[in-house]
Amino acid sequence: MASDDRRRPTARKATQRSTQGRSTRSSRPSSTPRTRSSRPVRQPAAKRTPRMPKATPKPASASRVPQVKRSAPRPQRGTRPQSGREAREARARQVRTADAMGIALRVVVVAAIAAAVLGVAFLVLSNTSTFQITSIDAVATDHVSAEDIQKLANVEEGTTLLNVDTNAITQSLMKNPWVASVSVEREFPDKLKISVTERTVEAVVVMSSRSVAWYLGEGEVWLEPMNLDVTDGQSADDVALEKATSIGAILITGVPATVDPVAGSVATDDVITAVRSYLDGFSSDFASQIVSFTAPSEASISCVLASGVEVSLGSPTDISSKEEVVKSLLAEYPDELTYINVRVPSSPSYRKIDSTDVTAGTGAVGTSTTGDAASSTSSTGTSQTTGSSDTTGSSTDSSTTTTGTN
Repeated sequence: MASDDRRRPTARKATQRSTQGRSTRSSRPSSTPRTRSSRPVRQPAAKRTPRMPKATPKPASASRVPQVKRSAPRPQRGTRPQSGREAREARARQVRTADAMGIALRVVVVAAIAAAVLGVAFLVLSNTSTFQITSIDAVATDHVSAEDIQKLANVEEGTTLLNVDTNAITQSLMKNPWVASVSVEREFPDKLKISVTERTVEAVVVMSSRSVAWYLGEGEVWLEPMNLDVTDGQSADDVALEKATSIGAILITGVPATVDPVAGSVATDDVITAVRSYLDGFSSDFASQIVSFTAPSEASISCVLASGVEVSLGSPTDISSKEEVVKSLLAEYPDELTYINVRVPSSPSYRKIDSTDVTAGTGAVGTSTTGDAASSTSSTGTSQTTGSSDTTGSSTDSSTTTTGTN
């Protein structure tokens, strides 16, 4: 028995080796079901290692990214934590701002309510008979009568001082060419005062018909015509000159028939524009010496000075140069000149007289001479005697006309 037991393990080991060899050489797939004959010999179990508790798997990102210790947020640059006092002041400012906004809102609401109440009150009062206009004080002028003012104002019956349309009154009165401005005043409780300012007359223009002259007002506005009542021994220009002188205006004569004024319109004629150019271009001192203009065309403008000297100006160019030439000749020959031509200021001409009896002209005609014969000398020393004359009355004198260049 003992010998059999000792042999068995040997046989078992041999069998085990042979079996392992066959299993190694076998090419049977692992999916082939095992048979009883091919079941491998069970090997002795190895010593088991005690199981450790399973650890909770960590996320892959946690294992790769190291954790960074977070710090408290830094305060912004330029700021610092407020102290208790600063916090109280900030809260106080907020309270004051809120109070101010509340007060402003209440003021706006109160103002809106007050405006609405006043509007309603004004609407009621404007239609009450307490302020109804019962009289109009119209201040008349030389050319605008009180009746004309009341008619143009056209204040309807029942109108009050509160609802009267002063703009409409002003626009209506401005339709009169003489009216330059309008003033409308309310005199409570029931009176309206209207006054106007007239346009200044700048010129009296004699028309080509020689029987009618027109007033030309400031702004070159035609005002109204007037008839020239000519008596014996007078001309239309003399009558018009008297009227112009009495109102401090310039006389303009000799205008062409194309000048056709319309009351209230602006003068756009070339001859009127040329005269205005000269008046604006001359110095105030020299312009004040001019009594009248003759304007048959734009290129043939002439004027007469208060001294009676006639000045041929031509077209309105080189105005200041022409003035200087005239003033220099008048200074060189005081009380001796009757005519100066400065159409070309660089080459002027003039008429000079030598007489003991020199009389001023009318302003429309120019200087007149009587008595001894007159002679003249040009600035170049040459003279030319003609048969022309400067005369008044029945006396006739021969004169010398001189032309020259400076």
